[in-house]
Amino acid sequence: MDFDHAITLRPPTEADLPFLLELYASTRADLAQLDSETTRQLIVRMQFEAQQSWYRAQYPQADVNLILADEVPVGRLYVARGSEEIRLIDICLLPDYRRHGIGAALLRELQEEGAATALPVRLLVAMDNPAIHLYQRLGFMPVDLRGMHRAMEWQAAQNEAQAAVQRATTHTS
Repeated sequence: MDFDHAITLRPPTEADLPFLLELYASTRADLAQLDSETTRQLIVRMQFEAQQSWYRAQYPQADVNLILADEVPVGRLYVARGSEEIRLIDICLLPDYRRHGIGAALLRELQEEGAATALPVRLLVAMDNPAIHLYQRLGFMPVDLRGMHRAMEWQAAQNEAQAAVQRATTHTS
């Protein structure tokens, strides 16, 4: 990680709502074109609340955490752990904290957990989300298309096999 701050996680509190709304708004560049700031804030809040409600309904046992850099909130990480998978529900960082290795480090921790528990790490990502390249770089494989989203999966055994093939082809070249 090329980011020189201590990265920790903690559950959000009511006091974190303004930050969470700001974080959500940072992912919605499409709303910047609205003329009224009041309207934009209202739409951001309504859509954020709808998203959070859906997450709670689909993954009631999920671990919901803020990502902190030196104790300052910079993102969120939602993960559901079950008997058949580790599900990355959502990872999001403020724009100034993206592309510094924070997301990759957190994803590698989930991969280590998956390897230790023999569980796949799964996620769903919008096809136009730049993070799809990070997931591919970390060995997540596409397994399904669901509308405008791609289901991806990482499994330790699958990646060990890919690495072995890559080593074999490198040595024969």
